[in-house]
Amino acid sequence: MTNAYSFLSTEQEAQLLGAYTALKSVAAECRVPAVGAAVAAALAELRTALDGQDMEIDYFSV
Repeated sequence: MTNAYSFLSTEQEAQLLGAYTALKSVAAECRVPAVGAAVAAALAELRTALDGQDMEIDYFSV
């Protein structure tokens, strides 16, 4: 759910984008199925959250 009256600070935005980048790296390098599933779910949650903040991220890339 998006809260139209609440926005991320610049620091929070950078932290979330850093987490997103780190998870993308794990997804690309790790071949453990359970880890891949957990990373895919986490990336989906981050994409949803970041999309609510009008940030451009790559969809459908995991």
